[in-house]
Amino acid sequence: MKRSRPSSSSTTLPSTMPTPPLRRLSILLSLVVVTSQQPSSYAYISSGLPPHTHRRMLRQLTSDILHTDPGSLSPTAVNTTAPMLMSAWATVPAVAPAGRQRSVHSNGGGAAAGIHRGKERAMEVEKLLKRMIDERKAGNVEAIVKTADYNAVMKSWVMSGETGGGAAERVEQILTNMQEMYTTGNDTNVQPNLQSFLLAIEAWTRVPTSSNPDAPRRAQRILQWMSSIHHSRENDLAAPTTECFHLVLKSWANSGKLEAPIMAEHLIMYMQHLNSMGVTSVQPDTLCFNIVMSSWLKSGDITAEKRIRQIYEYMESASRSGHGEFKADASTYNIVIASISPAVKKFYDSHAARRADKILARLERGFMKGDESLRPDTIIYNQVIDYWAKTQSIRGYWLKARDVLDRQIRMYNSGAVRKCQPDVMGYTSVIAACASTYGTKKEKRHAFDVAHRTFIECCTHDAPNDVTYGIMFKGVSRLLHNREERDRYARTLFNLACDDGCLGEMAYSRFEEAVSPELLLELTGGERGGRSSYADLPRSWKRNTKMRMSAGQNQKSKVDFSRHELRP
Repeated sequence: MKRSRPSSSSTTLPSTMPTPPLRRLSILLSLVVVTSQQPSSYAYISSGLPPHTHRRMLRQLTSDILHTDPGSLSPTAVNTTAPMLMSAWATVPAVAPAGRQRSVHSNGGGAAAGIHRGKERAMEVEKLLKRMIDERKAGNVEAIVKTADYNAVMKSWVMSGETGGGAAERVEQILTNMQEMYTTGNDTNVQPNLQSFLLAIEAWTRVPTSSNPDAPRRAQRILQWMSSIHHSRENDLAAPTTECFHLVLKSWANSGKLEAPIMAEHLIMYMQHLNSMGVTSVQPDTLCFNIVMSSWLKSGDITAEKRIRQIYEYMESASRSGHGEFKADASTYNIVIASISPAVKKFYDSHAARRADKILARLERGFMKGDESLRPDTIIYNQVIDYWAKTQSIRGYWLKARDVLDRQIRMYNSGAVRKCQPDVMGYTSVIAACASTYGTKKEKRHAFDVAHRTFIECCTHDAPNDVTYGIMFKGVSRLLHNREERDRYARTLFNLACDDGCLGEMAYSRFEEAVSPELLLELTGGERGGRSSYADLPRSWKRNTKMRMSAGQNQKSKVDFSRHELRP
């Protein structure tokens, strides 16, 4: 019995009759090409097939082309199918599905399997390219290998996941060969374009310096070669762009090399030189300067803060002079404030927190004047609060920390900036500043009142964690001088911590310091004459002590405040 398959000629093929390779190729291709205005390769890539099915069909289509005799490919196969396949192979997922990847990774082979699949697809694209070249040599004038085909090969190597440098070497070699073929006139259809050079640069930026310490220099060498052949008119499509410099700048910033900040600054000066020479596609922008500042920040250099501040002031000055293309944005301010951290935490600079606070105030003023690029976030507020909390050499430092939190709350409540919502980290830093207060009894009482108010706000708008409770117990111990009041407050706080499952080891230690022996015995059930061990406490009291202060991890406190009411 025969099953028929519809065709344009209304003929049928017996199910037992072998389908010719080119006929089968066209049939398979018709299954994946959808009626869309987009190129067929993109329609195929976005067809929604499972990765393993996607790869199997690509392999079958590729095999059909590779196993035909040289010179026998149709114009459709040459001009549409083969380029489509190379593009599809270059972007097909290189790793196994999530569940399968986890099982492989559990045996230590997850990364290796991903790299193997990446190399496999790169080799498939290379085979297709070689088949097209052989087709041309066999006399098929329709078989013209173009720049896009070579770019597909380079992209497949860039996306292969190979980080040892071999893929980058291969991509650079392909680019060099393309330029040589174009320059000598042997093949003008393979002129390297901007994408070709971007792929070669990106290939080296994906190589970690632990695998190849020279990777950033190799990326920069391609950029300089690109600029050179454009200037000498050897390739009018090789004009470097700002995007090219972004890639190289990021490579230096992430390299961890001692000379990285200096090399990044030299690249900025090189960009300005090219722009002055008439290369309008190159213009330093805000991202360029932010990457340079980030490079200084990661360097750990003792002069990093000073240099970052100089770059920031240069950006501000240039912006006021009409160079809005590299105006400071919120990321710039984050980097400037982050650079002050060593002065606070390592060198105990008493003026560092004030510098950070002034920078934050400039950011706030700029945003309130309507500059949307200066939208502050929670991180930048937390940084400044933390700096004040650690600047105990300035009298009233805890009030400064609370003032920054109040500004953050006002900014958030105004509805203008939803991403600056105060979180448990900011609240805890203010409480920590209060708990470390020194001075008279009146000053300590004031500090405790501020800590108490901050803790209540934390319970209302976020959820205190084990660190928050530990710091509050420290405040009770240091700031409340009346024993009865201290015991009363500590009892309520202890019950809250246990109900929330946030009685951490540090919190329990601070609790022991804060309360009388009688209350400790009553609340923990320890034997008289001895101290209860933290390990012996009920597990439910400690169930949430592993949680950390990251967004989305802390659940709202479920404590009934009508039953547990804190009273200072």
